[in-house]
Amino acid sequence: MVSEKKKKSVQIASSTHYSFRNFPQLDGFRGLAIVLVICGHIMSFESRSLPIRQSGDYVSHLGVFLFFVLSGFLITGLLHRERSLKGTVDLKWFYVRRALRLGPALLVFLLGVVILRRFGLVEHVARYEILACFLFVRNFFGKSLVTVHLWSLSLEEQFYLFWPNVYKRLKFSNPLVPTLCLTFGIALWRGVSLTFGLVSDRIGVYYMRPYFRFDSILIGCCLALALAKGGGFLQFARKISSIVPAGCFWIALVSWTVWGQSICNPLYLTLQMLLISALLAQLVLTDRGFTFQLFSNPVSRYIGRISYSLYLWQELFLVLQSPSWGILRRFPVNVICSIAVAAVSYQFIEKPVMDLKSKYQ
Repeated sequence: MVSEKKKKSVQIASSTHYSFRNFPQLDGFRGLAIVLVICGHIMSFESRSLPIRQSGDYVSHLGVFLFFVLSGFLITGLLHRERSLKGTVDLKWFYVRRALRLGPALLVFLLGVVILRRFGLVEHVARYEILACFLFVRNFFGKSLVTVHLWSLSLEEQFYLFWPNVYKRLKFSNPLVPTLCLTFGIALWRGVSLTFGLVSDRIGVYYMRPYFRFDSILIGCCLALALAKGGGFLQFARKISSIVPAGCFWIALVSWTVWGQSICNPLYLTLQMLLISALLAQLVLTDRGFTFQLFSNPVSRYIGRISYSLYLWQELFLVLQSPSWGILRRFPVNVICSIAVAAVSYQFIEKPVMDLKSKYQ
C-alpha cells in the first residue's frame, strides 16, 4: 500500500515538475537541422529545375530555423538552472563558455578562407567582411557567398549579447510573461512592417536583421521557461505530446514551410516558429515513438555533434561554384568532403576545447 502511494506521488510530481538535463535526442534534432541545410543547398545549387531550386531555399531556411529554436531552448535551460541553484547568472563565465564553444572553430574556418583567397581558390572576400564575421555582424555587412551563411551565427551571437543580461535582471516571479510579450511583440512588428510596406520584403532585410528575427530564438526561450514553470502547462503539453502523433506536427511544418509564404508572408515565420516549438516540446517530453528513436540514433547524434563545424565548412563545397574545384564540388563528393572536414574540425578543434569548456559549467 505504501509502495503504491509512493509510486503515485512520484507520478504526480513528474507530471507537474520539469528539470533540465542532458537530452541525447536533441543531438539528433540538431543533426536534422544541418541535414536540412545540406539537402536544401544541394537542391538549390545542383538542380536545374527552378521549382526544386526554390524548394531548396525553403528546406535550408527551415534547417536554420531549427537551430535557432533549439539554441534558445538549451541556453535558457542552462541559465534557468544556474539561477535556480545559485540565485543569479554569472555573465562572465557565460561568455567565456560561449567564446570557447564557438571561437576556435570559427577562427580556423576564417583562416582557411583567407588562405584559400590568397591562392585564388575562392572568390574575392573583402577584408572588412572577414572582420564582420569575426565581430558577428555578418547579417549587416558583406556580400560574398563564401561567408554569407555566417549571418545566422552573427544573429545568434547578437541575441546572446542581449538575452542573458535581460534574463539575469528579470525580477518577475514569472519571467515567462515578459518573455512571451517580447517574443510576440517582435513577431507583430515584423508582420505589421511587411503588411504595410514599412520595410522591404527582400529576404536580406526582414529575414536577417535582429529586430525582425530575435523572436525565432526567443520562442525557444519561452518553451524552456514554460516547461520550467511546470503546473498546468506542463501537464497539458505532456498530454498533447502523447496524444498527437509527431508526424502530424511535421506534416504541418513542412506544408507551411513550402506554401505558407505565398499564403501569408507576414505570418510565415511566426507560424513556423510555433510549429517547431511544438515539435521540440514533444521531443523532450516523450521517450518513445519513431521520432524519438530516430533522433536518439548514434548516427543522428554524431551528425548533430559535428553540426557546427559542418555548417561552417559546407558552404565551400556545396554552394560555391567558382572557381572550380573539379570533382570536389560535385555531388556526392562535395557532401563527403564537407562531412570529412567537419569531422576533423570537431575531433581536433571543437572537442578538445569543449573539454576545457566543461570546467566552466
